Amino acid sequence: MIIIPAIDIIRGRVVRLHQGDFSKETFYSDDPVETALMWQKKGATLLHIVDLDGARLGEIKNRTVIDRIIKKVSMSCEVGGGIRDEKDIEYFLRQGAKRVVLGTRALENPDYLEGVISKFGEGIVVSIDFAGKKVVKKGWQEDTDLKPDAVANQMQKLGVRTIEVTDIAMDGTLKGPNMEMLKKVLAAVDISVIASGGISSLDDIKALRDIDSKHLEGVIIGRALYEGKFDLAEAIRIAETHGT
Repeated sequence: MIIIPAIDIIRGRVVRLHQGDFSKETFYSDDPVETALMWQKKGATLLHIVDLDGARLGEIKNRTVIDRIIKKVSMSCEVGGGIRDEKDIEYFLRQGAKRVVLGTRALENPDYLEGVISKFGEGIVVSIDFAGKKVVKKGWQEDTDLKPDAVANQMQKLGVRTIEVTDIAMDGTLKGPNMEMLKKVLAAVDISVIASGGISSLDDIKALRDIDSKHLEGVIIGRALYEGKFDLAEAIRIAETHGT
């Protein structure tokens, strides 16, 4: 299991939202590139970059700063937030991103998803965000009646090889991950799953590691790292260690 620091960007600045609420924004840095290099220096091998303006508005808004991050770091990057068109997927992969994270468009248009998977393969990741027990979309602003585990299974059938699962009720709260739903998703698929939302302590890292699922690829962490709840290097050590 790998530890994946998150860089969430609004107006070119590093921020975190509380439970996906754009009115509850916490500012951390006005230099996303410097932040990315910091996480790389501390041992990160994969960075999760989200254009939150893009997620909310449905089109990429922080392209220039994301490009700069990808070019400056030597670790792998994945990019999400407002990526709806094939040309944007191709753009970021060509810039050097390891993969691109799709959300709303992937959920709404299976034919489109199958097409981009056919073209880009493992360069496509689908984000499944949920509140309560139902999936949300369009930058967490629109509810659906879909269950996360059912959507995960559908994504697998469409050819997706990696999904990211975020409980936005936990995201940015430091209240711990939604283990119940994560286990349901892991039981529903045979593809890579990345957990996100609520990580608060090294005990949370241990709990995720101890699920001991070969399909749990990693965990995305934001606020806990930015507020120094634990050290990234120590989290990486625990995530890579078997047993207690």
